[in-house]
Amino acid sequence: MLTALLYMNLIVSAVSALAGVIALIRPAAWSASNHVERGEMFYARMYAARAIPFGVIAGILPFLATGPTVAWVIFTAAVIQIADVVIALSKKDLRMTIGASFAAAVYILLGFAIR
Repeated sequence: MLTALLYMNLIVSAVSALAGVIALIRPAAWSASNHVERGEMFYARMYAARAIPFGVIAGILPFLATGPTVAWVIFTAAVIQIADVVIALSKKDLRMTIGASFAAAVYILLGFAIR
């Protein structure tokens, strides 16, 4: 079970980090607008600033160590995904809601498994 959670965590973390890279390269992908405004650029950069490093750390760290500190890093990733769920619900974005909910569930399960 733990091995499956570790690999699911790696996948959701990689997807999160990749989403951050996409936000940097193509900020219009998130807003679906033809003309990217300054606010959209700011949002995309803010998203990337947390998604890329946190995705890398949350994906790799559980393979290198276990214990309460690693669990808290994973729980923090879960809180971030829950915030993304709230944002997605306010935007009525079903894909983002489902993806962030799944990622949060994986992070929560893994956090309890490795603590």
